[in-house]
Amino acid sequence: MYFTTLSIALLSLFRFSSAIPTSIELVPRQSTPSASKIQTHLGSKLCGRSSIYFPSSPEFGQYTERWSTEAEGDILVVVVPGCQKDVATAVKFANLVNLPFLAINRGHGTPSALSTIKHGILIKMTSLDAIEIAADGKTATMGGGVYVDQALAKLAESNKRLVPAVAYMGYAGLVSDNIVEMDVVTADGSEIKVSQSSNSDLYWGMRGAGHNYGIVTRFKHKIFDYPKGQDTYYLTYFFTGEQLEVFFRQLNRLLNNGNLPKDLNTYAIYTLNPAIHPKPVILFQVYYFGTAAEALPYVQPFLDLKPIIVTNATTAYKDLARETGTGLGGPICAPGRAQASFPVGLKEYNIEANRQVYRLYSNMVTQTPALNNSFVQFEGYALQGMKAVDPASSAYAHRDDNILVSFLTSYAPFPANHIAAAEYGRQARQIWVDGEKPRQLNVYTNYAYGDETLQQVYGYEPWRLERLRALKKKWDPKGKFNFYNPIF
Repeated sequence: MYFTTLSIALLSLFRFSSAIPTSIELVPRQSTPSASKIQTHLGSKLCGRSSIYFPSSPEFGQYTERWSTEAEGDILVVVVPGCQKDVATAVKFANLVNLPFLAINRGHGTPSALSTIKHGILIKMTSLDAIEIAADGKTATMGGGVYVDQALAKLAESNKRLVPAVAYMGYAGLVSDNIVEMDVVTADGSEIKVSQSSNSDLYWGMRGAGHNYGIVTRFKHKIFDYPKGQDTYYLTYFFTGEQLEVFFRQLNRLLNNGNLPKDLNTYAIYTLNPAIHPKPVILFQVYYFGTAAEALPYVQPFLDLKPIIVTNATTAYKDLARETGTGLGGPICAPGRAQASFPVGLKEYNIEANRQVYRLYSNMVTQTPALNNSFVQFEGYALQGMKAVDPASSAYAHRDDNILVSFLTSYAPFPANHIAAAEYGRQARQIWVDGEKPRQLNVYTNYAYGDETLQQVYGYEPWRLERLRALKKKWDPKGKFNFYNPIF
């Protein structure tokens, strides 16, 4: 789901504090520097709380492990910054010794370009996790290692919330719509402020395509009061495949062409669970920011469809992802397998297309058991806040989409599985596109597989791509930030 990690939404973010290292004085090297030279020349310039790990280090694996093994590149050394300045220091060092670099937080990204880094420096941001709430309660400043669970828990102490990608998107729009200011390390290691009034061109580009231009080491984000308190009521339904048509018919009525009520969000998947049914089932969740009584008019029509299982509960919003199985400790976020997503942004659900994808998924898990941990994802959220934002005001292009569907494959990392997963994923993607012609394929950047065109990821307006390319030439002409859906 969109809201499992803030780092996916902002891409290689954030920052924290203090000590300023002295400058590095090295001669650029043609050969790869040894571990001892890296330790000497880089380690001596980092803050006292920093760490460096090499493949021989016991901790190396825990810092290089990603959600998807398909996104793991060839990492020479891991740098865990002890302070914000360390990020710039690591980038300058990488440039001086001619090594590629990549900054990550939790490591949930899947685009195929991530795996192309060779003999690189990995800047692991997780230790930069400070969160400061402004005295006026309108913004919070967060470090580059912050992820959603941390932010929600901290803000809840002050009865505040942010917009973790989807929840409360109906009220305030996207995460990127609520960023006030960023501290960014650019491709040459410079440290700059980015906001509407400072480097405004980059402020536009960072909000939707920021992985192409820099590393956000700290950012200021708008925060809000809970409109109805912190309680969230949620239901989980299970439907059989035979109920697919009546289910999606009702779901289309609820979503109402992008007009879902602000306090409501929906999420569904096709999944194989033999303990419930021998064939794939539809798991459907509804989240309502309020009470069960208030939610009843929206959830009763699905109860009337007679699902085979229904559960419900009320929880604090900060605990919602964990309790519904979509948090960091849940099965969806478990690392160690290959994962690949094939997303499509749509206006509404084409029921016949969804039936075809169900058949495809059923055939896949029957004929290719190695892929039976895969699932098909349907996301429908309140959109009023996002739709109210001028599409030209940021690099995010797909504000016309009302829902997001994804064929998400999960498998043991073997070549035959990879080939089969890609074949099934591309077939599903095409079925959805064909079901909504003449619209073209729109791809949510953070779910992209990696074979999509720039237009499909960043928008079809010529002016938009021209502006993105001009920013790339200005801020990253050598393509240092080309490991995540690169502009060129």
